Amino acid sequence: MKRSVFLFWLYSNLTILCIPIIITMVVLFQSQHLLSSEVTRSNEALLNQVKQSFDNQFKDIKRMGLQLSLDPKVTKFLNQSDYSTAEVKLDTLELISSLRSYGASNGDITDLYLYLKTQQIGVSTSAMNEADLLFQLFHGDKDMTMAEWQKAVNKTYFGNFVKFANDDMVYLQSLPIQDMSEAKATLVVLLNMERLKAAIANIQLAQSGSVLIIDSNNQLLMAAGETEHISDIDYGRLTASEGSFQQNWAQGEVTVSYVSSVENAWKYVAIVPSKVYSAKVGLLRDWIYAGLFLCIFVGGPMSIWLTKRHYMPIRRMVDMVSPKVKSNLEGIGNEFSLLQSFMTENAAFQDTANRTIQLQQNVLRSHFLARLLKGRVESGSALAQSMASFELRFKTNKFAILLFHIGEYTELFMGTGPSDTESRLQYVYYIVTNITEELIGRKHGVYSTEVEGMVAFLVNIQGEDEAVAKQELIEIAQEAQTIIQGKFYIQLTIGISDIHPSVTGIPHGFEEALEALEYKFVIGPSQIIPYERIKRPKNELYYPLDTERKLINHIKTGQYEEAMDAVSELIVTNVSDGTLSLQLGKLLMFELIGTILKAIEHFQQGPSELAVEKTVLIKQLTQCESFAEIEDEIYKFLKIVCDYVDSKKKSHNTNLKDQVLTYIDEHLADMSLSLTSLSLKFEVNAPYLSSFIKEQSGETFIDYVNKQRVRLAKQLMMNSDDTITDITQKVGFTNSNTFIRVFKRYEGITPGQFRKGE
Repeated sequence: MKRSVFLFWLYSNLTILCIPIIITMVVLFQSQHLLSSEVTRSNEALLNQVKQSFDNQFKDIKRMGLQLSLDPKVTKFLNQSDYSTAEVKLDTLELISSLRSYGASNGDITDLYLYLKTQQIGVSTSAMNEADLLFQLFHGDKDMTMAEWQKAVNKTYFGNFVKFANDDMVYLQSLPIQDMSEAKATLVVLLNMERLKAAIANIQLAQSGSVLIIDSNNQLLMAAGETEHISDIDYGRLTASEGSFQQNWAQGEVTVSYVSSVENAWKYVAIVPSKVYSAKVGLLRDWIYAGLFLCIFVGGPMSIWLTKRHYMPIRRMVDMVSPKVKSNLEGIGNEFSLLQSFMTENAAFQDTANRTIQLQQNVLRSHFLARLLKGRVESGSALAQSMASFELRFKTNKFAILLFHIGEYTELFMGTGPSDTESRLQYVYYIVTNITEELIGRKHGVYSTEVEGMVAFLVNIQGEDEAVAKQELIEIAQEAQTIIQGKFYIQLTIGISDIHPSVTGIPHGFEEALEALEYKFVIGPSQIIPYERIKRPKNELYYPLDTERKLINHIKTGQYEEAMDAVSELIVTNVSDGTLSLQLGKLLMFELIGTILKAIEHFQQGPSELAVEKTVLIKQLTQCESFAEIEDEIYKFLKIVCDYVDSKKKSHNTNLKDQVLTYIDEHLADMSLSLTSLSLKFEVNAPYLSSFIKEQSGETFIDYVNKQRVRLAKQLMMNSDDTITDITQKVGFTNSNTFIRVFKRYEGITPGQFRKGE
């Protein structure tokens, strides 16, 4: 055996030592470029901060200009025709006070005034002046003539920042903003240039170079820092929204960075001499050389010493293991190969033994859990010993059972997976068990097993509050069902037992979970059924005679929607205030089927009428596994019966029906609307027309008209402020008392209560 590990580690450490040396050389060559890029990014970041700060300030000025433009005092002042009256002068004083408050609210402006173009007067924060005096007060000391000023303020502006003179920037807004084409006045806001320049001058870029603000035409608006040679900059290269470039300047090479403002279409430009960061490159080079020296003269000896130190444990292990593999030393290359050979053989033996033991342990524990759930185990010390041998450790003495009934799962294996049923079922058990154990294990202890084709989970409840624990079990079951059904297409019905205070109560909990699962016939599959929900079932059936008569009448007249609503009402009423017992649930379904068959007997003309459909119904009912499936079959059969009745109606004069009902809807406001007037209108006798309306609509003429009038009245009450008396007349009632009585008859409340939303 060659002892090559030491040399290998030594060469490796020396190679690793060379890596930082190479890296430092690369860093040295790339440092200038990297620092230049970093400075550019830093400049752009600072420029973005400046842009954001100034954009916010200018946005505030624009917002103030908009508020002032909409100020009622300004609007009133603009609409005056004679500015010499005493009343207008008083209004002007109020306007001056308002302008003063606007000016004082923003520190970025020095003053503001309102200039009336046709009157050639202006109102400032102190007084109302003629145009020439106004110019002298605010712009007389600037590099600007009176004619230039008048030309500027007589233009139309949509909230623009304009440079009047070399050191004079203003914000201009034409008024009124509602009609910019005929602007009567111009709002002029003078910016505090000293404050804005001071804000630029305080940033680091201005202290080491220059910061400029230029407009969309590359005209200089503001500058800070070194400004002597800023005209030498190639502004034509500022074409993108942001960027940077290098340029030779009077004092050497500079880096020009710029960003654009969406708010004003301005560009913020920073000019930084390259010498600012070249000094940093020199400092970095000195540090790199110092690092190279340390790597070579300190790292080399350290690598040799560390290699010897790390090799010693390997040497000791080889000396210990080599006698046990003496017969194989000839074919082993180095120390690691020897150790690997020994550990591989030992690990393989241990894995085989552990797998065999674990497999047997899992099977025996699953069998023991199944017997424990069914109460077929010893009690006392024998039970405790068995649980200890199967590593069943319970932290508390409170237990509950979750029982999972596996439903349809064929979609999980659509085109993939094992083909035989047993393998598929075991795979399904594996999915259900792992997901559910993970969810339960977050809060409680849990053990699982298979019982009679179902997956049972023995839950050791943690915590003192049983009510909270019951709710947690329901939430865990809901989460498990959502994951397993949503991702793996495995249908689950879950029964949950009550919590029992001892190990001896586990079989009773298992019986409760089984009993809860039986109620899937009542409430349907894929449900979560706590035993607490069904242990006090409802034992009274609600099936009044008048509801049965109403259902029969709907069937006899072929009104499927009304008949379906009546069936749904009966089912909801019986199950809404308590769990219906199995016996009463079946009785309810039989009663519904009997009522439908009873209705058929009233209009059948022969023994063969709907015979095939009834036979199919009975066959389908015997195959149903839940109330929901029976209910679905009842609705299907109800649809067939109602369609049959509808096909047997004596009259199918759809054209006459549409004409009559349309005429009624259009003449609801007519108080003289009656069956007689309709018969005269359509030239048919009144008895036939009455029978025809009942046949086509399922309601008498009076009921149909009253319902339509109530419907129209509800629309008027929701969509208008008309009084009840006005609405009474608009919907065709002779007086309010009749209207209120009819409305309450059909809606259950008075019109006034309906309007209040009671």
